[in-house]
Amino acid sequence: MTRAVVDSSVLVSALIARRDTPPSQVLRAWARERFELVVSPRLISEVAGVLARPKFEPYLRPDEASDFLDMLRSDAVVHPDPAVVERVTRDPGDDYLVALARAAQAVLVSSDRDVLEADIGDIEVLSAREFLDRLA
Repeated sequence: MTRAVVDSSVLVSALIARRDTPPSQVLRAWARERFELVVSPRLISEVAGVLARPKFEPYLRPDEASDFLDMLRSDAVVHPDPAVVERVTRDPGDDYLVALARAAQAVLVSSDRDVLEADIGDIEVLSAREFLDRLA
């Protein structure tokens, strides 16, 4: 089964966007057990921080955000945060995602150009649409 690290921007978009968007379809594919979602404590914390921002209040109630975070903790594969994080993207804050995907032997699904355009030869980095095409 395909394993995937899905970055926080895709996960948050999936929660607040229309159901027909690629991020929402990725989340539904996970719910249908079409792939294993790999997360880490740092990724869950990042998602929690983003969802707590006031600008997301109109899209998601606090209990919905809490339920989603609980679902990530209980239903996703929780991998330890990588001990070694090499600089591979323009934004060093994204490098832990690459390290997590490497450590978990997973593809990396992102909407972040810094990640999508990085020269990362040993793991696959896909947009949500490309990932869905792969699953089809």
